[in-house]
Amino acid sequence: MKLINKISNTKFTLEGFFEEDKLEKKFKNILVSKNAITEYVEQNKAFICLGSKKTYNLDTLKNIINKISKLQTRDYQIIAKTFVDKNVTLEIVVNKFVDIDEYVNGEGLYSAKTSKPNKKQNLTLFVEDSKIAKKSEDTLKIAKLVNNARRLQATPPNICNSEWLANEIKESFKSIKSSKFKINILDKKQIEKEKMNLFLSVNKGSAFEPRLVVIEYNGNPNSKDKIALIGKGITFDSGGYNLKGSPHIKGMKYDMSGAAICASAIKGIIELDLKVNVCCVLPLTDNKVSSDAQTPDSIWTSMSGKTVEVNNTDAEGRLILADAITYAIKKFNPSQIIDVATLTGAIIVSLGTTFTGAWSTCDKSYAKLLLAANKQDELIWRMPFHNDFIKNIKSSSFADYKNTDLSGKGGSISAAMFLKEFTEDKKYIHLDIAGTGGDEDHPTGVMVKTLIQFAIENQ
Repeated sequence: MKLINKISNTKFTLEGFFEEDKLEKKFKNILVSKNAITEYVEQNKAFICLGSKKTYNLDTLKNIINKISKLQTRDYQIIAKTFVDKNVTLEIVVNKFVDIDEYVNGEGLYSAKTSKPNKKQNLTLFVEDSKIAKKSEDTLKIAKLVNNARRLQATPPNICNSEWLANEIKESFKSIKSSKFKINILDKKQIEKEKMNLFLSVNKGSAFEPRLVVIEYNGNPNSKDKIALIGKGITFDSGGYNLKGSPHIKGMKYDMSGAAICASAIKGIIELDLKVNVCCVLPLTDNKVSSDAQTPDSIWTSMSGKTVEVNNTDAEGRLILADAITYAIKKFNPSQIIDVATLTGAIIVSLGTTFTGAWSTCDKSYAKLLLAANKQDELIWRMPFHNDFIKNIKSSSFADYKNTDLSGKGGSISAAMFLKEFTEDKKYIHLDIAGTGGDEDHPTGVMVKTLIQFAIENQ
């Protein structure tokens, strides 16, 4: 959405108004019902009813912007200040218009449709306050990064394999001129040299080599603190020999969402030139079935040296993440680790598709994460770490751990506890986005904004 500081008299303006404004006394036949738009063609004016001031809040504003952004009727010049009220500031109005319109109408999302889409409306936002207009530039940058993650999420798995995804991420960083970051991609031989056997075990059934994308950004050389972002990058999850049933296998292209989100987040951190140190480790592979694919009862030695008995090949995400966490610790010695993963169906039972499940070993870190999520209007809910949920994971007769607690109780928590075993007592946050990362035809890029804001809070 383009911001303007001058109104054109030849184009329609769109203003918001409240029921209490009694505009029906001034404009004949105006529709005074929430979200209704009335146009006066001869005057190049349009009005949208915001409802009552008593009930007007951020959620109301977002619903109205969604409606406006999805219209295909008119190129409106939106008068930002007319959407302001005591509970909704001008800065909020501008940022929400920019953010939501980019989400709805942004270019570059994957599509294989042969028919051309209808011409999108050209919305502009009239903002008189130059400082607020300037601030919104960062909002637009971040919104575009959310859409970049969504583009990768939406790309079908016959295109988006581990090799393609690694190259696509690398290409997306070529436009960045900063000398404060570097990107490296490890191939299979290099991954084998690092003894990342949990990661390699998942890749055994694949026709494509695994890739480990490693991005390092040093934005504050005077600080020893470093945040490690770890993103799950399963480009398609069949479940392996514990094959998923038909209702659950559709949509498994989204199992690489964590990697796409973390890549977009660190790119945003670099582009905003934040004074923070961040590394990003993204293990990429699919989880398929072949004659060489791993089977239940397999035992592997992780990069950390700990051994894992695989009792469920469909719990593969925690295997690749465990090795990626160890890699980050050994190579970068981060002070804090955050992983993002479409990890468990159980989190959908707990929190639906509304909240991202969040675990944290540090109250202060979680407080910053919650602050960041609130500022970026993304919903998270704290879940517990508790030793009751590691007992079955540690009950293997043959290895240090089983990869799954098959009791059926607290599956999201036991998965988080498994990962925690590889964090070497570093401050650790685990984000399970299985419910919020993507639904049917709607990839969300959830947590890109929160992770960038978290980095801002840690400057």
